[in-house]
Amino acid sequence: MEIPWIPYEFDKSRAEVSALHLKSFLFPGSQRDGEIEVVVLTEGTTNGLFKVTHRPSHSRPVAPEAVNETTALVKIYGDGTEITIDRDKELKFHKILSDHGLAAPLLVRFQNGHAYQYVAGTVCSVRDMAKERIWRGVARELARWHALLPRPDLPEDQGAHSILQYEPTIWSTAKKWLATLPDDTDGDKALKDSLLEEFEFLKHKLLPNSGQQHSLVFGHGDLLCGNIILRESADEAQLGNAASVQFIDYEHSTYCPRALELANHFAEWAGFECDYNLLPAVSTRRGFLREYLMTYRSIANQSSHVGESETFNEELDRLMEEVDMYRGFPGFYWGVCALIQARTASGSIDFDYSGYFERRISEYWEWRAEEDGSRVRTGQGMPFREARWAAEHN
Repeated sequence: MEIPWIPYEFDKSRAEVSALHLKSFLFPGSQRDGEIEVVVLTEGTTNGLFKVTHRPSHSRPVAPEAVNETTALVKIYGDGTEITIDRDKELKFHKILSDHGLAAPLLVRFQNGHAYQYVAGTVCSVRDMAKERIWRGVARELARWHALLPRPDLPEDQGAHSILQYEPTIWSTAKKWLATLPDDTDGDKALKDSLLEEFEFLKHKLLPNSGQQHSLVFGHGDLLCGNIILRESADEAQLGNAASVQFIDYEHSTYCPRALELANHFAEWAGFECDYNLLPAVSTRRGFLREYLMTYRSIANQSSHVGESETFNEELDRLMEEVDMYRGFPGFYWGVCALIQARTASGSIDFDYSGYFERRISEYWEWRAEEDGSRVRTGQGMPFREARWAAEHN
């Protein structure tokens, strides 16, 4: 089913009027009368999210199980974000997720945004990420994504060349972002050349020459706390020690190595403030990955993605090593994204992109110094983030 498109621009300063204009698409089965209530949920770094509720006149209170039919989420794209976000890809991936029961149905697309059915629940906070019941729920949901969603049609050896030629992937996105960086001044050119050189290093270091070691999965790509919804479950006993969660906001969804998806999620435990005290220690990461693999294997049913001779503990050890290898990539990736936004975003987005670029790219350089041994050779102490990552326990 095609997503309806209308030539209309949502006006955030007159949100209720704009929501009324979209009413027939947001609530196709609703009565003509009634009130529209609009609540601002987030004004994020790349978009704004509005909760729109239709309250029919002379009707009974809406039952909890019917809330999805009377409430919708309207997403408004941030100015200048078209450089870093492919909106057509975002909606294509959203549709795939919806078809697999992993995302709410899309309702309508318009000039500066789109809307989808409401996802009932509570937005996860930065501090929530470290709660065992929640991270177990996230691990299970992430395993469902990676086990249920289609993978890219790549040659069996999945060598570096095959991965680099395929779109969309985390690699093709990073390449496009780097190409958009300005080089008008000597300083801009030097920075761009340096980042391009590091990208070549990362490709050489992280991409496999052959084999399925770093096979690509359909990844969320931006699994920070604000994109995790904590849901109430009718059967808490079945969930055991894990919360029921659902992921939202798929603008950065893409194909990526599963170890990179996991490393990026762990990096997001620090939040936008980059509080590295919050990073998960080795024991917590291992517990998370154990939960992830147990769920993945139960869904995939010991699929061909898992070598017949590889035991569960062997796969867990290997995945721990791969995640560790990728721990520097998120700082590079989001650093480049923030640098672009710092140059292009208008004043409509209240976020310190320049400061965020400095924090995230510093993470990358610290990892790089550990990787090439330069930190040890020069006799410097281990940076705090690296020390926290290496800690056995929180």
